[in-house]
Amino acid sequence: MSDVILVAVNDSRAAFRAAEVAVEYARRLGASLRVVTVRDPGALDRHPGAIDPAALARHADLAAEAALRHVAALGAAAGVPVSLSHRSGRVAAEILAEAREAKAALIVVALVDRPGSATRYIGSHTLRVLEFSGVPVMVVPLGE
Repeated sequence: MSDVILVAVNDSRAAFRAAEVAVEYARRLGASLRVVTVRDPGALDRHPGAIDPAALARHADLAAEAALRHVAALGAAAGVPVSLSHRSGRVAAEILAEAREAKAALIVVALVDRPGSATRYIGSHTLRVLEFSGVPVMVVPLGE
């Protein structure tokens, strides 16, 4: 097994749960953890007029950096070597590219957990990662 586990995160509760699972797997296996967050610039187009696009982009970048720092702290507390990556582009494509570049043996992602949604589901980005990944993908439920 390669010694890299890739976990994709955003600033959601579900992603942080996936990160906790990834950290624990890395600790148990003696692997390092690569943490990636991806900002899709096209996502800003889905919120026309809602807020200044530059302000929305800054907010998204700050949230991504906070998520990376949070997972880095989880890894440090568990004694797991952590490296961070903040990418921009199509989410699934960037996660898969990061996995290839890091030579990851496993990709860890979360189920979608949207406020107001009665059910959790596999999101479109995760479906693409599952479809096109050359390595195993673990989809982590939020848990109770």
